[in-house]
Amino acid sequence: MPVSHSSETGYIKTAILFVAYDQGESNAFIRIQERLKSANIPYRILAMGRAAEVFKDNPALIQIDELTHNDALFDNRDQPLNQNLVYHLPEMISAKIVYTGMTSRAQAQIANIWDRRGAKVIAFYDNFEPVDSINYVQPFLEELSHIDEFHVPGKTTAVSFQDVARSKGAKVKVTGQPSLEDWDRVYEETDIWLLRDTLNIHPEQPVVLFAGDYSNSYPNAFQTFIEATRMLPDVLFLVTYHPGFDGGLEQRIIESMAGGNVHLLHHGTYSTATLSTIASAVIVHKSSVAQQAIYRGKPVIYVTDQNYQNLMLTEHLAIRASTPKPLAVMIKAHILGYRPPAIAEKLGIPDAPSKTISRLMIDELGRKSD
Repeated sequence: MPVSHSSETGYIKTAILFVAYDQGESNAFIRIQERLKSANIPYRILAMGRAAEVFKDNPALIQIDELTHNDALFDNRDQPLNQNLVYHLPEMISAKIVYTGMTSRAQAQIANIWDRRGAKVIAFYDNFEPVDSINYVQPFLEELSHIDEFHVPGKTTAVSFQDVARSKGAKVKVTGQPSLEDWDRVYEETDIWLLRDTLNIHPEQPVVLFAGDYSNSYPNAFQTFIEATRMLPDVLFLVTYHPGFDGGLEQRIIESMAGGNVHLLHHGTYSTATLSTIASAVIVHKSSVAQQAIYRGKPVIYVTDQNYQNLMLTEHLAIRASTPKPLAVMIKAHILGYRPPAIAEKLGIPDAPSKTISRLMIDELGRKSD
């Protein structure tokens, strides 16, 4: 194999190989890897796209330029890998289990080649929505030939996988969503009164958090939110922006439209999860932060048009507003104590997902050893 493919020399042997592309699945993989490390189970990581940045300093990352420094992959989840590279990967890396996200065509190419080599190949789905409704997984599913298992976050989600699993010869296992554990940890460790004091927020001041995203319709939704904040001058609104951006859009809109009760917090200040601990409600456009906040029992409002639907809305775990005045009314209702039902019971999410997934991996390794 050409040396240029990897900065490492020699044959790499590992028990588990993670294949990551997106931020969401990377966050989940980190939690699983913590469990594996505690159990002394060796693992390595192939990362591309946004995941190449997430894992760039991780000693388990296998440095392959065509993956980690590939701008075409970063910008386009439909971009295929050079087939010559795909064929050569198992010649430089031995893995008993390949655990991949489902967010790019390249991941499916890698899954296919290891499946042919006899590894146990598992795909992790990081969304609660039905799989046929999520565009970003379609390149993966189009490219995928066969796979052993799909790991999905809840029982409701598993129902949507029946046809896909049948066509790929796979089992579906409900494992939970490990990235939700990040919020559990934050809620356990955060002193909300100290946080308020550090941010110079009065103990009785109502706080509402807005978490940004990057969709095409996001700027209009953010302006709708800002108009609603002007109707609630006694409420403090904290704003965080998507980790892939610099907050410039939000800053410009806040400066041109908002009153003095809207504060933009830049990356490196406090995480969205931490800030949510002092919020009476969390507002999003289409951000997955909604699912995490609902999981922790926080009321969530989507600012979207009336045609937008997702599982959180159809299951009545969140509410929606399309214009400023109804949004302001909903915010006020949440401040006064309106609460949705518990998400874990409604969607069939198991406890301790990273423990569940790592245990499944360790049991499989034991079977392979036998």
